[in-house]
Amino acid sequence: MIVGQPAILRIKVLVPTFMPSPPIFPTLEQENLLVRLPERASGPVSESVSGETWSGVQRSYRIYPLVTGTMDFGPQEMMVTFADPESNNPTQVSVPLPPITINAVVPDGARDLNPLIIATGFELTQEVEGATEMQAGDAITRRLTARISGTSPIMIPQLIPENHDPLLRPYPKEPRFNETEDRGILSGQRADETVYLAQDGGETQLPSVSLQWFNLTTNTVETVEVEAVNLKLAAPKPGSPSGDTMIRYLFWAVVAVVIVWAILRWSMPRYRNWQEAREKAYRASPDFALSQLRRALRDQDLSAAYSALETWKRRCEDPQGYSGLEVCLARIGSTRYGTDKNRKNPNWSGAVAALDALVSTPNKHAQPLPPLNP
Repeated sequence: MIVGQPAILRIKVLVPTFMPSPPIFPTLEQENLLVRLPERASGPVSESVSGETWSGVQRSYRIYPLVTGTMDFGPQEMMVTFADPESNNPTQVSVPLPPITINAVVPDGARDLNPLIIATGFELTQEVEGATEMQAGDAITRRLTARISGTSPIMIPQLIPENHDPLLRPYPKEPRFNETEDRGILSGQRADETVYLAQDGGETQLPSVSLQWFNLTTNTVETVEVEAVNLKLAAPKPGSPSGDTMIRYLFWAVVAVVIVWAILRWSMPRYRNWQEAREKAYRASPDFALSQLRRALRDQDLSAAYSALETWKRRCEDPQGYSGLEVCLARIGSTRYGTDKNRKNPNWSGAVAALDALVSTPNKHAQPLPPLNP
């Protein structure tokens, strides 16, 4: 018999009386063998045995070998219950089945086919759902349906080849089979479906699919084919970072904040101490006393000017040479507090000029700030 084509196997059980319960038939299932029970597979029969009429049950099997080679059904027994001819009591016996051998072959014209498809009819169709010009993240669905006549659709191989294109990520679905039987002749279809998700920009295609099959009607090899699907993929647009990326960014931001906080916690007290020491040193310097003297002269505050002058004199290396400024301050005091009704306005500008002349004299107040960290 030909691979994929049915062989009819009938098992008949006869007894001299009747069967109070039906016999238990074997399944005959084994690897690389498709076993089907046709419509009305079991039915009553009767025959004449040694001049007597025996009655019983017959079961028919349709057996489809899926590969070439010899298939042997090993020893099997079936249980039969019938009425004893003398006592009419139910009697159960084990009946051995005769050995059965099936030899599956391939027609000469089909021996080079791989995969092996032998049928009376075969066709292949394609459906594509989705646009062929895609953005990254878009999906397109490819569905191939093969219809076969004269054998089971289980003989149809995988229709959509595996995808190794980095531009597309495939999501294949489980194949769907639909089998029908008409007067003992099997037919049906297989539908394969894959959803492709665009990953990056570029041009690619879903490749064409071509299958050869052997036509039992014409005894020739024929070809069915569906064309390739060309795709244009646009590069992905910059998008917001993923959740994992956001978590990673947040982690490093927290680490950076902790590091900055630790540095500030360590350095701020030392920086404040440095500032305080520098401020203290500046306030004890002749430069600070000089600035206070200038402010007092600018504000025309005689008392503050005398006080700042004395402080400046104490802090300078050379406490001599201030007589000119002291004279100016004395005249200002005399002018302000004297009893002469014809006195003029205090000459503050003269005092400022005397101070400028004094400051321009070398080594009068050039005392550098002491080092903070000796």
